[in-house]
Amino acid sequence: MDLPEARKIARHHLGDRLHWIGRGGPHADLWIVQAWPDKGHMLSAQGATVDAAAADCASQLRATGWTPTHARLEWERDGDEWQLCLRIDQFVSLLWIYCDGEQPGPLLTEWHAANMPELPLPPFQETPDAS
Repeated sequence: MDLPEARKIARHHLGDRLHWIGRGGPHADLWIVQAWPDKGHMLSAQGATVDAAAADCASQLRATGWTPTHARLEWERDGDEWQLCLRIDQFVSLLWIYCDGEQPGPLLTEWHAANMPELPLPPFQETPDAS
Protein backbone atom coordinates (compact mmCIF):
# COMPACT_ATOMS: atom_id res chain seq x y z
CA MET A 1 0.00 0.00 0.00
CA ASP A 2 1.30 3.45 -0.85
CA LEU A 3 1.53 6.25 1.72
CA PRO A 4 -1.29 8.45 0.30
CA GLU A 5 -3.73 5.52 0.54
CA ALA A 6 -2.47 4.73 4.06
CA ARG A 7 -3.04 8.36 5.12
CA LYS A 8 -6.58 8.23 3.72
CA ILE A 9 -7.35 5.15 5.83
CA ALA A 10 -5.77 6.64 8.97
CA ARG A 11 -7.70 9.91 8.50
CA HIS A 12 -10.90 7.86 8.42
CA HIS A 13 -10.27 7.00 12.08
CA LEU A 14 -8.45 10.11 13.28
CA GLY A 15 -9.48 13.07 11.13
CA ASP A 16 -7.23 16.09 11.66
CA ARG A 17 -5.69 14.49 14.77
CA LEU A 18 -3.46 12.36 12.54
CA HIS A 19 0.14 13.53 12.95
CA TRP A 20 2.28 10.89 11.24
CA ILE A 21 2.00 7.49 9.62
CA GLY A 22 4.75 5.19 8.40
CA ARG A 23 6.36 1.78 8.56
CA GLY A 24 8.47 0.66 11.50
CA GLY A 25 9.12 -2.06 14.01
CA PRO A 26 11.99 -4.54 14.15
CA HIS A 27 11.62 -5.51 10.48
CA ALA A 28 9.80 -2.36 9.27
CA ASP A 29 6.71 -4.47 8.61
CA LEU A 30 4.35 -2.77 11.07
CA TRP A 31 2.32 0.37 10.43
CA ILE A 32 2.81 3.09 13.04
CA VAL A 33 0.24 5.85 13.50
CA GLN A 34 0.68 8.94 15.70
CA ALA A 35 -2.00 11.42 16.76
CA TRP A 36 -2.34 14.47 19.01
CA PRO A 37 -4.90 14.49 21.82
CA ASP A 38 -6.49 17.75 23.07
CA LYS A 39 -3.77 17.97 25.71
CA GLY A 40 -0.87 15.87 26.82
CA HIS A 41 1.64 13.78 24.93
CA MET A 42 1.30 12.41 21.43
CA LEU A 43 -0.35 9.00 21.18
CA SER A 44 0.82 6.22 18.93
CA ALA A 45 -0.16 2.72 17.94
CA GLN A 46 1.23 0.05 15.67
CA GLY A 47 -0.37 -2.82 13.85
CA ALA A 48 -0.09 -5.24 10.97
CA THR A 49 -2.49 -3.05 8.95
CA VAL A 50 -3.05 0.70 8.74
CA ASP A 51 -6.68 0.14 9.71
CA ALA A 52 -5.73 -1.75 12.89
CA ALA A 53 -3.09 0.79 13.98
CA ALA A 54 -5.35 3.79 13.29
CA ALA A 55 -8.33 2.17 15.06
CA ASP A 56 -6.13 1.53 18.11
CA CYS A 57 -4.89 5.13 18.06
CA ALA A 58 -8.49 6.41 17.77
CA SER A 59 -9.45 4.25 20.74
CA GLN A 60 -6.67 5.84 22.78
CA LEU A 61 -7.89 9.30 21.73
CA ARG A 62 -11.45 8.44 22.79
CA ALA A 63 -10.11 7.40 26.21
CA THR A 64 -8.83 10.99 26.61
CA GLY A 65 -12.32 12.37 25.89
CA TRP A 66 -11.98 12.99 22.14
CA THR A 67 -15.07 12.60 19.96
CA PRO A 68 -14.61 12.36 16.18
CA THR A 69 -16.15 15.26 14.25
CA HIS A 70 -14.68 14.59 10.80
CA ALA A 71 -16.64 13.14 7.88
CA ARG A 72 -16.37 9.36 7.66
CA LEU A 73 -18.24 6.30 6.43
CA GLU A 74 -19.12 3.63 8.99
CA TRP A 75 -21.05 0.37 9.07
CA GLU A 76 -23.73 0.21 11.77
CA ARG A 77 -26.02 -2.60 12.87
CA ASP A 78 -29.78 -2.00 13.01
CA GLY A 79 -31.69 -5.17 13.89
CA ASP A 80 -31.06 -7.66 11.09
CA GLU A 81 -29.65 -5.02 8.74
CA TRP A 82 -26.26 -3.41 8.24
CA GLN A 83 -26.30 0.26 7.30
CA LEU A 84 -23.52 2.23 5.68
CA CYS A 85 -23.71 5.71 7.20
CA LEU A 86 -22.02 9.01 6.56
CA ARG A 87 -21.10 10.60 9.90
CA ILE A 88 -20.15 14.24 10.30
CA ASP A 89 -19.86 15.34 13.92
CA GLN A 90 -23.05 14.10 15.62
CA PHE A 91 -25.04 14.00 12.36
CA VAL A 92 -25.69 10.68 10.60
CA SER A 93 -27.00 10.06 7.08
CA LEU A 94 -28.02 6.57 5.99
CA LEU A 95 -26.49 5.71 2.60
CA TRP A 96 -26.85 1.97 2.04
CA ILE A 97 -28.61 -1.04 3.68
CA TYR A 98 -27.70 -4.75 3.67
CA CYS A 99 -29.66 -7.56 5.28
CA ASP A 100 -27.97 -10.37 7.21
CA GLY A 101 -26.21 -12.85 4.96
CA GLU A 102 -25.61 -10.34 2.18
CA GLN A 103 -22.21 -8.97 1.33
CA PRO A 104 -21.65 -5.55 -0.23
CA GLY A 105 -20.98 -6.03 -3.91
CA PRO A 106 -19.71 -4.25 -6.99
CA LEU A 107 -22.70 -1.90 -7.10
CA LEU A 108 -21.67 -0.34 -3.76
CA THR A 109 -18.04 -0.11 -4.89
CA GLU A 110 -19.07 1.66 -8.11
CA TRP A 111 -21.41 4.01 -6.24
CA HIS A 112 -18.67 4.87 -3.73
CA ALA A 113 -16.09 5.54 -6.47
CA ALA A 114 -18.52 7.83 -8.28
CA ASN A 115 -19.89 9.72 -5.27
CA MET A 116 -17.47 9.71 -2.33
CA PRO A 117 -14.00 8.68 -3.48
CA GLU A 118 -12.32 11.00 -0.95
CA LEU A 119 -13.73 9.01 1.99
CA PRO A 120 -12.39 5.49 2.44
CA LEU A 121 -15.01 2.75 2.28
CA PRO A 122 -14.57 0.78 5.51
CA PRO A 123 -14.28 -2.97 5.09
CA PHE A 124 -17.54 -4.80 5.67
CA GLN A 125 -17.31 -7.27 8.52
CA GLU A 126 -19.87 -9.11 10.58
CA THR A 127 -19.05 -7.02 13.66
CA PRO A 128 -17.70 -3.65 12.51
CA ASP A 129 -15.87 -1.41 14.97
CA ALA A 130 -17.36 1.94 15.89
CA SER A 131 -14.29 3.97 14.99
